[in-house]
Amino acid sequence: MDVLSAAYRVAHDFRPHGAVGLAKKMGIPAGTFLNELNPDAETHKLGLGRAVAMSVAANDLRIAHAFADTCGLIAFPKPDLSNVSDAALLDLWLAHAEADGRFAEAVRHALADGSISEQELSAIRATAYGCAAAVLEVVERLAGLRDG
Repeated sequence: MDVLSAAYRVAHDFRPHGAVGLAKKMGIPAGTFLNELNPDAETHKLGLGRAVAMSVAANDLRIAHAFADTCGLIAFPKPDLSNVSDAALLDLWLAHAEADGRFAEAVRHALADGSISEQELSAIRATAYGCAAAVLEVVERLAGLRDG
C-alpha cells in the first residue's frame, strides 16, 4: 500500500466518525483534512507533519509501514527497556525464541495448502515484526550491559 492510500485508510477507518472524527481529535477543520486526503485535490496536499500527527492521534502505524515499505525497509515499535533488570535478560531471550516459533508456525500454516492468502500473509508479517522486535529487545538490553 502506498503512503497516500495508507493515510486515506488511517483517516477513514478511524473510530468514531472516520476522517471527520480524526480531524476533530486533531483540532483541524474537517473539510480541509478531507481535501488533504483526496488524491485528486489540486489545492490541498497532505504534509509529512500532518501524516505523523494523524498516525499518533489515531494510534495507527499504517502510514509509517507504507513509507518504510516504499523505501525497502520495515518498521516496528522500539522496545521499552526502562524497567528491565539484568536478570530479565534470559526472559527476553526466551520471549525471542517464542516469537521465532510463532513466526515459523505462521509460515508453516500458510504453506500447508500450497498457496498463501492475504490473511495468512498478514499473519506472517505480524509475527515477523514481533520476532524482529524481540531480537532488538535483547540487543538493546545487551547494549545496556556494555562496559563504559
